[in-house]
Amino acid sequence: MKTITSGEAQKNFGAVVDTATAGESVRVTRYGRPGVYVIAENEASNELVRKLAARRMITRLKSMQTSEAAKKLTQDDINKLIDDCFA
Repeated sequence: MKTITSGEAQKNFGAVVDTATAGESVRVTRYGRPGVYVIAENEASNELVRKLAARRMITRLKSMQTSEAAKKLTQDDINKLIDDCFA
């Protein structure tokens, strides 16, 4: 994995995209701290995004005052909601 600063990413965005689409992910840092990853879109990355979205949704649901309907959501229900968002 290649690591660059956000300034380098701004100046060379086309090259960053080329690197990612060639199969090498790129970590972009801000002020020396991790910021974002640039990865190619493919089956594996799409599945990763779905899993991250599911985790985020579960975390938010747990932190909210939820209705009885929300409390009854299963993992399959949540996965379907996520799939519907990406359809």
